[in-house]
Amino acid sequence: MRNTLLSTLLLFSLVIFTSCEEDKFDVRQDALTEYAVNIQGIWTLHSLYRNGEDLSGIFDASSLTLTLGDGTFSIGSTNLPFPTLKTTGTPFDSGTWSFDDDYKPTKIHFTDSSGDVVTNLSFPLYGNNQTSLGLEFSLGCGQTSYMYQFKK
Repeated sequence: MRNTLLSTLLLFSLVIFTSCEEDKFDVRQDALTEYAVNIQGIWTLHSLYRNGEDLSGIFDASSLTLTLGDGTFSIGSTNLPFPTLKTTGTPFDSGTWSFDDDYKPTKIHFTDSSGDVVTNLSFPLYGNNQTSLGLEFSLGCGQTSYMYQFKK
């Protein structure tokens, strides 16, 4: 009796599951497309931190501009530290730049003939229309680290 009840229940379950229609979902074709990050433009330093301490009120942050073109960069005149204005090797204020990943970058490479300087991005960049750019770096001075927040 128990076997018959179990068999009937199993057969009933099989009939129910095989008679169901397959669910279909409409997905926009562009919903799954990854867009390359586009940060080209002129960026002005909005705030700066050294070892977590806000130095924006002490230094004129707006004196630093970073122009990012199609694979090229240049730094406007400033007395503020920047990764490419390093204390070891040859400093440079222009050259080329690239991401470690075009779609979900975590680092930006600044390069010229004297070398390559890798800088961390302090928050994720996705897609187009970026208006904030955060860079974290150290100039090799012990545990001193800087975080710059740029606005377009």
